[in-house]
Amino acid sequence: MLAEVMELVAGRRFERRPALLAGFRRGRMRGQSYPGLVPDAESQTQGVLWEGLDRAAFARIDRFEGPLYVRERCEVALAMGERCAADVYVLAPAHRARLLARDWDEAEFRTLHLADYLVACRAFARELAAPGSAP
Repeated sequence: MLAEVMELVAGRRFERRPALLAGFRRGRMRGQSYPGLVPDAESQTQGVLWEGLDRAAFARIDRFEGPLYVRERCEVALAMGERCAADVYVLAPAHRARLLARDWDEAEFRTLHLADYLVACRAFARELAAPGSAP
């Protein structure tokens, strides 16, 4: 998740480090600008390890991701060979056919889609901030 998206979705900023996830492929979703992640023994995905997430942040992210994704515990590789466990949002098996063979391109997303995506993320954050709403 991009930093600007994470802050809106999780409700605050978190420290982050580059991480590599082996055994998964990130691709473009059919009809969407955002990516999906699926198991693929031949692939690896460069991403971000978000540090210090608490139950409230995970509750918000779980709600944002919805039934399209499931949260799985995986091992990621960090700088200088360090490894650690991380929660990863993977496409639910029922939705994996929606993933295209085309890789997701962050630079393309930032250029063509990020502004609109942030509008939706701000709406999500406002919805959670409304009285009577719970993550």
